[in-house]
Amino acid sequence: MASVGLAPSRADLHLMRFATRHLVKPVVLLAVELAAYLSCVAIAVTASALAVKLLASVAAGVLTATLAIIGHDCAHRGGTRFQSLNRLIATIGFLPALHPLSRWEYHHNQVHHRYTAQLGRDNAFPPMTVDEYRDASGAARVYYRFLRSLWGQPLFYLVQIWAKDIIVPRRGQFKPRDWFDFGLVCLWLLALFAGGAVLSRQFHSGQSWTAAFANVALFGLAIPFLIWNLFISFVTVVQHTGPDVRWSIPNGRPSNFEQKLRGTVRIRFPEPIDILFHRLMQHPAHHLNPIVPLYSLEGAQHRLEDLDPEGLMVVRWTPDYHRRLTRACKLYDPNRDGWCDFQYRPTA
Repeated sequence: MASVGLAPSRADLHLMRFATRHLVKPVVLLAVELAAYLSCVAIAVTASALAVKLLASVAAGVLTATLAIIGHDCAHRGGTRFQSLNRLIATIGFLPALHPLSRWEYHHNQVHHRYTAQLGRDNAFPPMTVDEYRDASGAARVYYRFLRSLWGQPLFYLVQIWAKDIIVPRRGQFKPRDWFDFGLVCLWLLALFAGGAVLSRQFHSGQSWTAAFANVALFGLAIPFLIWNLFISFVTVVQHTGPDVRWSIPNGRPSNFEQKLRGTVRIRFPEPIDILFHRLMQHPAHHLNPIVPLYSLEGAQHRLEDLDPEGLMVVRWTPDYHRRLTRACKLYDPNRDGWCDFQYRPTA
């Protein structure tokens, strides 16, 4: 990493001065956003006008995402200095997203962060290599091509991560902590359905229990959950896929400083969006030091860009950029250290 003559110290490179954590901020953020989420779900199941129900459901989906970001922060020990409180906040933050915390911690912290941008190891929208694609069956090729399309990208996280590795219990893979956290998600679902159905019947006279549960299932659960999955798929794609992003061959060791920077993009959005989603797109700083809390990420990212303005990938997101990303990033060729299309022609 070039320092442009600044000769930064190791502590500066790892953004240690931004890793100061506070007690009140994460607790207040969680309380405010959880209350807002529950209010939106309540409106979604009690309102009569379809437009109001849809608007409240979408808002609940956005808040599902922002609560998960708070949970993600605390799962990295970036919320407070107290690990038991971090775990409590993270557990609650991930409940609307239907994520047992320990499963998220393993697949995100122990896999994605440990092996960032390593082919065959990292799970953040990993590309097939040219050799893997050549050896794949016809059905596997069709499925992969779909996931790499604009239509397939929104389903990536739901199908490849959540359904495959997060929520489905598998004997031998679920440890006691996983089962405990899975049970908490089941209890959350039970409470959501029971409380939502009671509210629905109170505000819709004569409504049957079947109709009440269907109302909760669609507007209180399914739509918010799908909005969250659209969000997390989009974020996963744009943060670790792009014409200038580089993936590396695994060497049996965690990703080093350079691999993390080569494989991570800072995506610029308008300031209100960046604030709404808790500076999540300040992603290179997060990968260099995951303990930096979300309320300090902006300063950490700015410091990183001051240290190495030429060595970081910073991209302003536009629909045109996303189309270009989708066209260019089909397969990865480790021999060329770059992207190619399905005819194995270099694209970036």
